[in-house]
Amino acid sequence: MKQKAPLSKFAYEALMQRIADGKFRTGQTFTEEFLKKELKISRTPIREALGSMQSEGIVSKNGRSYSVIYLNENEINEIYEVRRELESLAAYLSAIRMSTNERKELKRILKLIVKASSGDSDPVAFTNLSGKLHSLISKGSKNSLILKELGILRLRLRIVRVTILSTIERRDKEVKEHSAIINAILNRDPEGARMAMYEHQTNVWEYVKNTVIPKLYY
Repeated sequence: MKQKAPLSKFAYEALMQRIADGKFRTGQTFTEEFLKKELKISRTPIREALGSMQSEGIVSKNGRSYSVIYLNENEINEIYEVRRELESLAAYLSAIRMSTNERKELKRILKLIVKASSGDSDPVAFTNLSGKLHSLISKGSKNSLILKELGILRLRLRIVRVTILSTIERRDKEVKEHSAIINAILNRDPEGARMAMYEHQTNVWEYVKNTVIPKLYY
């Protein structure tokens, strides 16, 4: 029992890294047997990892095969177009409505992000922290529709987000941009928070169009 958890985690992170590196592309199909040989571990942890990735909307199962969920360029651009507006509104409302405990948690997560931004850090772990930060801002808006819709959009962009944060250049910028957003929220500056989030989402979107999409699709 003690061995399964770390092996399934290893399988999950190895698969996510291969997607981020462009080795497994969107729409690409593979089997458990192929992954067993690729990762040199048994099928059980691979199956557990694939189950997690299925529930997160990263892969789909077709009979005995799995494939990386396909999002075309237009779908990615549409998601970012909507996400930028909703994230900006969430930041604006959080600067007004976020509770004291939520503000403390926001500062705690930012410290973890700064710590995890080093060159040898795990991009999956960094992505998870970034996701927690954005989720907390959504929650702090006290708007259930924003919280729900942004949760769905972030899940659909999971592959893209891991690919973005696998590069040191973008990770460094993420820390600076997140710091600007959080400082505005903590200072109860709704317009400053909205503008900082809008700029952050615009920068991410441009990076996706110029760097990530060519890596995933071409």
